[in-house]
Amino acid sequence: MKQVFAAALLAGSLFFAAAATARERTERPLTADSKALFDDQAAAIRQQMQSGGRYEFVSDAERSEVERDLQRIAAVLDRHADARSFSDGDKAELLQAQENVNAVLTRNDGRRLVCVRERPTGSHLGKDKCQTFAEIERARRSSETEVRRLQMKSPGPSGLPNQSDLRRGGGN
Repeated sequence: MKQVFAAALLAGSLFFAAAATARERTERPLTADSKALFDDQAAAIRQQMQSGGRYEFVSDAERSEVERDLQRIAAVLDRHADARSFSDGDKAELLQAQENVNAVLTRNDGRRLVCVRERPTGSHLGKDKCQTFAEIERARRSSETEVRRLQMKSPGPSGLPNQSDLRRGGGN
């Protein structure tokens, strides 16, 4: 009886350990294993960084950083026929550039789920609110646009004309 219980306990703990590691694994956008595979991945990454793509929220500075690292990876892969001929320096350069690209893309992944624990007004109990990074970023941009629109529309302090009045020539 003890052996059956011990086996069940061991199987259960292995199941939960496997589930925990599966949850912790993240998809890596770039795995530069070969030149042909890399070229396909680089083209897909460049396409997904365009408007409407999975990585559309990559800033201009980060976009140029990703492009620079993609070029570094391509240069290293061009120098070698296969992974066995890599020098230690080339391996380090390849891995560093690959990790930089993956870090930027993972941070700006529109599908990444972001959960925040909030306490509704009048309650002591917290509630989880989960949204994708894309939903959060679109809401932020929409709010900024609306604030700018309202600032252009409202009268200035002390009744002074606002910016839109000045543009129309109504400030005189």
